[in-house]
Amino acid sequence: MKNKRILISGAGIAGLTLAYWLKQAGFTPALIEKYPALRTEGYKLDIRGTALDVIQKMGVYPSVFESRTRIRESIFVDQKGRQITQTDPDLCGARVEGDLEIVRGDLCEILFDRIGNTECLFGDSIVNLLDQEDGVRVDFKNNPSRMFDLVVKADGLHSKVRLLSFGDESQFLRKLGLYVSFYSIPNFMNLDCTEIEFHRPRQFAIAYCPQKGDAKAGFAFSSNPPADLDLRDPVQQKQFLQNAFRDAGWEIPRILSFMKESPDFYFDCMAQVQMPRWTKGRIALVGDAGYAVSPVAGQGTSVALIGAYVLADELKKAQGDYIAAFERYEMRLKEYVRKNQELAKMSTALMEGDGASWLTSLSLFLGRHLPTSLIRLFKKWGQRQTAKAARAIAL
Repeated sequence: MKNKRILISGAGIAGLTLAYWLKQAGFTPALIEKYPALRTEGYKLDIRGTALDVIQKMGVYPSVFESRTRIRESIFVDQKGRQITQTDPDLCGARVEGDLEIVRGDLCEILFDRIGNTECLFGDSIVNLLDQEDGVRVDFKNNPSRMFDLVVKADGLHSKVRLLSFGDESQFLRKLGLYVSFYSIPNFMNLDCTEIEFHRPRQFAIAYCPQKGDAKAGFAFSSNPPADLDLRDPVQQKQFLQNAFRDAGWEIPRILSFMKESPDFYFDCMAQVQMPRWTKGRIALVGDAGYAVSPVAGQGTSVALIGAYVLADELKKAQGDYIAAFERYEMRLKEYVRKNQELAKMSTALMEGDGASWLTSLSLFLGRHLPTSLIRLFKKWGQRQTAKAARAIAL
């Protein structure tokens, strides 16, 4: 088989899944990850639709099912902390029967265990790529340079490795006007497999505790950022978040007080990656690096799982003929990615602009009096749209 040696940049969900399927197909994958060890922190995420078929085929479905968050109830509160309504967490998360919710770190550990003795270069990064006729020369920050037949970039939304082959992210990043943050907090509200949501115009906050581990807090909001905001500076990120929710009410002030010392604070803009091609020469992109759908779509994990599976499947079918495999990979995924990126538009519209402000306020007012006829109406609509997009591709 041609082109067997494949370097995968990024040991996240997409990278680990790709490594597994490449090994099953007879290739020799190697992973490189800038962090010194597997990252096991993170927010809760969903696996739905065709992505469930991928984890079934990998043999990890029982482990994922056992490690699911087991959230039993979703409670909506207003600014004074009064309960507006209570609903099914699956409805709240736009999940249908069979869909699973799991903490990111738990899923990564399950996938990492599945790849066995695959070579993993932790604590290193790629500094240069030279795509040649007989392979790709890879220069590492710490390890000696090596030749690989193919290189796949699975290193996330702000892929630094993508920059080396495809250009600056400003060409591909489509910001949605929203920001997202999450981090671990003490379980001071004694949440037991429960999540509490708080909504107000242009803002959303959530606190939850899964079946194991610390409680988590999450924020999503629309706001005009300071002109000098540096999204890479945690100090500025925290101040921006603090200012946005300064007078939000409920338990927000106390939740914000924990972010300064939280070991896993995360903050970023919500954005999609839209590119004309996900491959170039002997180099390919998979997951968020090539086609991020954004957290607001709720499909990032599923798209990453499926993208990795399809790429490995096409390389297997083409017996390592990467030109034919890359062409088929892009063709098979294009419409699926488009439909899942479309999911983000409605949620984004509800949180942006003056129209969103009155609509959200009206929703909360009516929701206090007619919770089953309004909140459920919005949630069920989202559930139907997400289910369609989640099954928009077949393996």
